[in-house]
Amino acid sequence: MRTLLLIVACIGIGYGIAYFEFQKRTLDIKNVMGAEADMIAAIEKAKTSPSQPGKIEVIGGTELDFGTMRLGTERAHKFVFRNIGDAPVQLEYKTASCKCTVGKLDLKELQPGEETFVELKWLAEGVLAEFAQTATIATDAIDQEEIKLTIRGKIGQAHVFEPGLADFRTILSDDEHEIKGKLYSFEEAPLEIASTRWSDLSLNTKISCVTENARKLKEGDVPEFADARYCMDFSIHVKKGMPAGPFTGNMIFMKQSTNPEKVEETINFPVQGRAVSPIRVIASPDYNEEKNVFDLGTARSEVGLKKSFVLAVKKEFAADIEMRFGRVSPEKADKVVKVTITEVKVTAKQKMFSVTLEIPPGTPPTEFLGAFSKDFAKIVLETNMESAPQFPMYFKFRITE
Repeated sequence: MRTLLLIVACIGIGYGIAYFEFQKRTLDIKNVMGAEADMIAAIEKAKTSPSQPGKIEVIGGTELDFGTMRLGTERAHKFVFRNIGDAPVQLEYKTASCKCTVGKLDLKELQPGEETFVELKWLAEGVLAEFAQTATIATDAIDQEEIKLTIRGKIGQAHVFEPGLADFRTILSDDEHEIKGKLYSFEEAPLEIASTRWSDLSLNTKISCVTENARKLKEGDVPEFADARYCMDFSIHVKKGMPAGPFTGNMIFMKQSTNPEKVEETINFPVQGRAVSPIRVIASPDYNEEKNVFDLGTARSEVGLKKSFVLAVKKEFAADIEMRFGRVSPEKADKVVKVTITEVKVTAKQKMFSVTLEIPPGTPPTEFLGAFSKDFAKIVLETNMESAPQFPMYFKFRITE
């Protein structure tokens, strides 16, 4: 029994000495193996601590739309980063599709409340193309492993029109029509237009342009064309009497010559539309009203071709309407096509004319086919109507052996 008591006493003394030594060595250490001297106080402290992880805010957003800038010029933009959290954030440049300059990141750490910037520089290449460049910054902030910066816009030529196209759609030739626009110049030299003209000289008296003096732009006047130096207002006019059918071409702006060689500089503005005449075509499905093309078909030389259509004119447009043959073009078609016009019906509201196109038997093989108006033959009928002095129509046919 004495021996057993002695063993227990020795164990107790040994444990006491070991515990005393452990407490002595760890007395100044707050956390040991996840425990704290006062665990209740530590838990309460964790619950009430206002400390939050680091978080990055990009002032003004991560995307920039710079509008339109001139071809060949360089621009730059600074994206400002701010740490709005309560812990430092590590920042690191990762990738970029343009020249990228990262500012104030030599310590690669952004303290709470501190700001820095990422500057992106880019060169305007390409013409009127959608432009986009990006850069990616990596961080150790929660849910912000990567921050993607984007710049986008358009690259313009030395001159840009707004709108880019004057589309008159469908207009009545009995009325006048107008579309207004603006011409922006990205050149340093003043914008001076000497004259304008329509690309199709045969319609130069029907489609015209009125221009105003160009004004010098101040910074911020036109955000979407931030690099533009001058702006000129203009208007495209389509006068009464526009021939029926589609019209497509360019209004040509001729700049005031400033070079020593006096070389003419032009700027082309596309215009399109379709004129509808008071004269209505009544025909079989062989007539394509949208393209104003009459299909005579195909026949052998020994047989020839002959087809008719009717033109109807409401008397509200002209009290005493007359219709006569004008011309057929090109000369190759004029030599083989015979045109006959006959007044067929007169009512209280309208007057109707029958027009017959005939390619006589024995005509040598010839062809006017294709997909565009330049591939077809053309007939022009003349009237005594001020609003529609001419009625042009394209026609196609083929004569085989």
